[in-house]
Amino acid sequence: MESGEPQINAPFFIPPRTRAELASPAPRGQRHEQMKKIVVPLIGNGLTPEAVFTQLRSMYESDVGDREIYDVVAWAVSKNPQPCGRDYKAHAYNAQPLQALVTPERVTAEQATANAEKWLNGFRCDECDLWHVSPWRPLEDWRFDSLMLLVGFYAKDERVNVITDHTIETKANHTRKAVPQGTGKTFFRDEWMRWIRERNTPQSEAGAWIRPNPVKENGSGKGGAVTDADVTSYRFCLLEFDELPMELQLSLFARLPLPIAALVQSGGRSVHAWVMLNCSTEQEHRAMVDRIYKRLTRFGLCPGNKNPSRLSRLPGAQREIGKCGDGR
Repeated sequence: MESGEPQINAPFFIPPRTRAELASPAPRGQRHEQMKKIVVPLIGNGLTPEAVFTQLRSMYESDVGDREIYDVVAWAVSKNPQPCGRDYKAHAYNAQPLQALVTPERVTAEQATANAEKWLNGFRCDECDLWHVSPWRPLEDWRFDSLMLLVGFYAKDERVNVITDHTIETKANHTRKAVPQGTGKTFFRDEWMRWIRERNTPQSEAGAWIRPNPVKENGSGKGGAVTDADVTSYRFCLLEFDELPMELQLSLFARLPLPIAALVQSGGRSVHAWVMLNCSTEQEHRAMVDRIYKRLTRFGLCPGNKNPSRLSRLPGAQREIGKCGDGR
């Protein structure tokens, strides 16, 4: 934990094994057991349930629901765990049920659509409208839009991480979903631009993913995977309304009073908005993102994109798995 975490009366100690778990989020199917390993020592050593919830929420994608995290934290509190690894008195924390823990209100797709339509009050715009008002226009050959993104948002001495490797999951409705896998490739901005000019935008059957925020050369996660600890500039946060029709998504992004630097079509059923925050620290980024997400929950904002190392879709790539239309 960083020094900006909620204050406690005793020095906060995280056992080495717990630090290792925090640095390497488990793959799907193993996340519940990993959460149980993490929450007991964190609660036992004095971190508040609210802070533990926030930490776990930032580690996992939306396949791990808020309710599941809430229940694991509540389970840990009920165990009344004690401090470990240091000889000091435990923080005087009253281990009571998590009645004070406020989780974001979840809305159905119908509620999100109704809330968006009411707030927009008849306003609508489409891709063509946004194109005309944008100071940066997509390139003539859409396959090189990645070049424009790189030159517009990153300095030559900043490293960018891109992933094309993936695993395939089959949903209950028998559709396939691609899940990014592995460390990907991390290059300086100009190295990526040379790569793309010579070999085209990287992609696979699932398209490609990019981390909006610059990162270190080598990730600190399992096998060198990039984690939140590897982010070097807290420049962007990612917003996605995958419960809303595309028309409402674009209209919302056009009207929201936020410094949206880019809108990237996912190739599926959503648009990714990169909001320019330019925060100095991870704590400042977390606080600002929390405020934004709290205000947009009623529109069905996807809750799993809050952490600074979150992946977005790389423009210029084309996907087959889970595509809508041509998958661009």
